[in-house]
Amino acid sequence: MNPQPLVSVLMPCYNSAAFLHKAIDSILNQTYRKFEFIIIDDGSNDPTPAIIESYAQSDTRIKFYRNEVNRKLIYTLNRGVQLSGGEYIMRMDADDISHPERLEKQLTFMLEHPETDICSAGYCYINLSDKEVQRSYPKTTLSKALHFQSFFSTPLTHAVILAKAEVLKKNLYDPDFIHSEDFELFSRLLSNGYNLRNLKEILYYVRINPQSVSYRFERVQTETHTRISKRNLLNYFNKKFEFFLHKVMIYRIAFHPEIYMVNDAVRELDILKQEFVARENCTPHELLEIEMFLIEHKIDILIQSFKAATIKNKIRLLPVIYNMRKLFITESGKRYMKSKFRRISSFNMF
Repeated sequence: MNPQPLVSVLMPCYNSAAFLHKAIDSILNQTYRKFEFIIIDDGSNDPTPAIIESYAQSDTRIKFYRNEVNRKLIYTLNRGVQLSGGEYIMRMDADDISHPERLEKQLTFMLEHPETDICSAGYCYINLSDKEVQRSYPKTTLSKALHFQSFFSTPLTHAVILAKAEVLKKNLYDPDFIHSEDFELFSRLLSNGYNLRNLKEILYYVRINPQSVSYRFERVQTETHTRISKRNLLNYFNKKFEFFLHKVMIYRIAFHPEIYMVNDAVRELDILKQEFVARENCTPHELLEIEMFLIEHKIDILIQSFKAATIKNKIRLLPVIYNMRKLFITESGKRYMKSKFRRISSFNMF
């Protein structure tokens, strides 16, 4: 295997001038140096193109492309994938920061584990002043555990992926799944037998930005996410759940949940786990990751259900939570609750 493969770093931009210098610098200062940096401006009307052009003139690794009009993210990502000339493609967002050893560490892992098609890693939330707010480690790391997670939530952090270029070129982003294109792609790949992995290491810094897609298009993102989860459950388990029950199962709860929904959701999760583990012949390590993921997932269901419930149902939910108290006192549960309290404390700074 070529010990020095070329990597294509792909970064779409749209009106990104405020934080673009830091994003670009974080890539140019990577410890691994053999890469091309594909930057595509998606019809910006701020100084973004001028900033990119100034960098491109001083560093030949930068390849600058422009969409004449705003074509949105999925089109721009697919264009970037097709333009990439490297053996691997690394993603980057224009308002975030990559750890200087990110590319080196992810590429080393991919070379040492050639069966891996895509790997991602942990990240840290930062505020507009680059101050660390909250660390977020992957819930699962092994491919089968990621597959199980993909029935309910996005298994990899999109902006932190390093992928084999041939995999992305054969499996482009689907424009029918706007604002959840990453969830759709990763779950599609897992269902088709590709090997995805997560590194439990912080290699990326995600900026909390009110102008980001997650903030501005939350409703559309939630609807698309729900549609993908329904598809994944139906395709694998041949099961279609009632609308509100499914919403509880993925804790996208924008209604007042009934008590039976919470109990049914937790019960159905255990049934799905048993069927999945039996069909996939999971190893003890894979089973452990799935069980740890389910503990955190059930805790989120209980917390979100309690927050969304009417006052009457909050009272009725207390015995349900008490009956499931073992979730909160497992090592995984205690660690997860500590991280949630730290997150609440940190975000209260704003």
